[in-house]
Amino acid sequence: MTFSGLDPDSVCTCGLAQWEFFVSLLFGYKTCKNEKQMMRSVFLPILVSAFVMTAASCSKDETPGDPEGTAILNMYNEQNGKTILDDSDIYINDAGNFISPSSCQLFMLGARSGLGAVDVSTLQNPAPEVAVMKGYGYVAVRGVTGRVFPSHNVALPLDPDRNVNYLKFYVMNNIEDAERGTLGAVVKFVIEKPRNYWLPEWNSTPYQLDYSSKGLGEEVSVPLPDENFEVELDSNNDLTCEKQGRNLVFKLLDWPSYDSGYYTLRLRVGESYTQVRMEVIH
Repeated sequence: MTFSGLDPDSVCTCGLAQWEFFVSLLFGYKTCKNEKQMMRSVFLPILVSAFVMTAASCSKDETPGDPEGTAILNMYNEQNGKTILDDSDIYINDAGNFISPSSCQLFMLGARSGLGAVDVSTLQNPAPEVAVMKGYGYVAVRGVTGRVFPSHNVALPLDPDRNVNYLKFYVMNNIEDAERGTLGAVVKFVIEKPRNYWLPEWNSTPYQLDYSSKGLGEEVSVPLPDENFEVELDSNNDLTCEKQGRNLVFKLLDWPSYDSGYYTLRLRVGESYTQVRMEVIH
């Protein structure tokens, strides 16, 4: 994703004439002591106001730009052409809602300043139908790809064989007609892939628990790069795992059978998750 930076030509420059005006005001204020009551009531508010207006005009625009590959689509509702969003089955129905009859989960992410400001790191409360709202951001995920974690966040797999992506879109404006009312919406959209963050490679074995010199019930801690993650462990109640800050804390409650010792672990960060294997050495 690319974001718009600050154009060097647009960097705030306050002209010499402006500063000379400010200085003359200040100088006049300081030298008018014989009429100080009048000068305070006139010049000081002007001076303060001028500085405030100048600071406001020199503020930076930090609204993120559109991601690379962004497209714009006039989406007419089902009474006026039934425009489909990209290669999904999403359209606007007569009730003025985005709807996906069969293939997508829709996430309504609230008011945003543009498509680049639509943050997908928290995807909750999916629905097959959501209201079309000007200035709102949305995400569409294929129904079979998302996994719901215990936190109720939906995440997408980083499995390279599945090559998962999602639709991110933003309602720029409504399409209006003086006689027929609202005909649809002008939508910006882009196809993106879930980010890797620091997550280990799918189906790798990045972590080992060495219980060769430990007893049952003892804890083994595995540090991770960041504390912003969620964990899910598949086990037969013989191994537990909990998150403590940026650490995974494991506790072995029963010895694995002779031919086992591997467990499936899923780690989620934002909109992404990986699935790896945990090896217990004993």
